[in-house]
Amino acid sequence: MLQSGDLIFVRSHIDRPVEDLISFGEFLLEREQKQKVAHLYCHVAVYVGGNTVYEAQGGRKSGPANLGDYFGDYDIGHLKITDNQRRAFLGALPKENGLPYDWTGIFWLVVYILTLKRCGRRYHEQRRRYCSKYVEWALGLAGVVVDGLTPSTLALDEHVQIEVCAKVRAV
Repeated sequence: MLQSGDLIFVRSHIDRPVEDLISFGEFLLEREQKQKVAHLYCHVAVYVGGNTVYEAQGGRKSGPANLGDYFGDYDIGHLKITDNQRRAFLGALPKENGLPYDWTGIFWLVVYILTLKRCGRRYHEQRRRYCSKYVEWALGLAGVVVDGLTPSTLALDEHVQIEVCAKVRAV
């Protein structure tokens, strides 16, 4: 069941260029890490209640969006954190809202993945976010350290328990 503070992992679709690129990168990382996720994810958002998610989405600033945009197209990531950490996480999300999308971070992520991490360090931007970094930073402000490199690496994190959903409806 979907609860406030759960993560929404959006499944990838074929024939959508950005999603295809993210899915290919996820495939390369999955193959290298020898870990399997139920689906390759192209996006992650945070359910905050009602029909609302908070997310960092390309083409606009981070912040609230409509859960209905993902109807039946996602899996739920239940966070294995304390109630205090969940409250801190939900309280930290608005601090991450209003930031521009991090296209430079996406470009660097592509380089990082295509070179199979041989390019060295990860890129870190202080005032821009892409989806999994948005979640990673807000969780970090709540004292929870996760791997937000991509949506699927976040889904594989020990703090996340995936509930694979055939069809999902808002509560």
